[in-house]
Amino acid sequence: MAVSGKVYAKSDFSVGIKNKNATAFETAASNSAAYELLPVINVSAPVLNLVESGEIRSNNAGMLELDTDQFRTTKGGFITMDFEVPAERDMIVRMLANVLQDHTCDESGSAPFIHTIQSTSGAVLARPDFTGTSATSGENIGIPCIFDIGLYYPESAQDKMITSAVLQSLTMNFDMADGRCLLSGTFYSGMAGSSKFLVEQTLSANSAAPTLMSTSPTQIESYFDVKKLDVDGTALADMVITAVSFTFENNVARVGRDANGDAESYAFGIPSVNITGEISLMYDANFDFGSGGNVLQDFISGNTATLKLQQGDGTVSTAGEMNIECEIYSTAVNLDPNADTGAVITIPFKVVQPTSSGAASGTAFKFEYADSTPSTGW
Repeated sequence: MAVSGKVYAKSDFSVGIKNKNATAFETAASNSAAYELLPVINVSAPVLNLVESGEIRSNNAGMLELDTDQFRTTKGGFITMDFEVPAERDMIVRMLANVLQDHTCDESGSAPFIHTIQSTSGAVLARPDFTGTSATSGENIGIPCIFDIGLYYPESAQDKMITSAVLQSLTMNFDMADGRCLLSGTFYSGMAGSSKFLVEQTLSANSAAPTLMSTSPTQIESYFDVKKLDVDGTALADMVITAVSFTFENNVARVGRDANGDAESYAFGIPSVNITGEISLMYDANFDFGSGGNVLQDFISGNTATLKLQQGDGTVSTAGEMNIECEIYSTAVNLDPNADTGAVITIPFKVVQPTSSGAASGTAFKFEYADSTPSTGW
């Protein structure tokens, strides 16, 4: 056979996702579904984590395992797939809602719709029931949230489909150098059987192309009108930040094995959901190593601090406005006196639930965002 000589680039591949109700957890992804395009920067292939083993047996006269000693099955396996995308206005909420399985929104009126994802002493993160019905109104609307994923390849009959995936991890990085918010993470599916992870497919809907989440996408920029942090017992003080990021990990795992070996549910948040992050800020009169603004003393004392970031005036009433509030516990304090922008303090942290008199009190993490898309339109 002669060499083909045809070379493909990342722009020849596409990734589409489709939200579906949790009652369809065991329903295979469809090749005629209207998948919505993920604006991936770097394309990753799905990674199959299969059940396999092999060992030399007593009836083998040689020292190498036989081919018949090898065992591999898709039943009981799982699939992961990494991605990186620029955060867009009509997409960021559904990604955060998926990784934390938490979401509220008043959809009784018209746009803009105010979405809230939070964990507080009065509204703690609850483990979702992936065998139940996704909420259609009120608290946790659209949750549990699962995705089918369509992978569009440049040659015919080579597409792939992943069934009932959830985000295992998600990083929200406000990249000041790039100027925009970037999302990266990993999809996870416990549907690795041949009837749920489908290969050699032709995705026929919409002339074999996924639709756009928005025909006029608006990328989320890396800036904040309000940037405040309290340290060393002081009230919230203004800061100049050079970078900030959050990483959400839910420790999702497959549970059970049906007749096809696929997951019967997902275990979520065991032992916990982890939210970590890192913030870099200028070493100045508000944040330093002296009394009243000592970031190092806060770390040594094991104190927590409230972090507030806002895009907009704080009301979250206009499309594109965002509020982030969380209680952070620093895990290190680093100083870079050689940074191009001047001396920079970097604080890696984890998000924790604040307490009062030993009892949970206040806000651990709260994300509010206004856009033009209700969750019923996801």
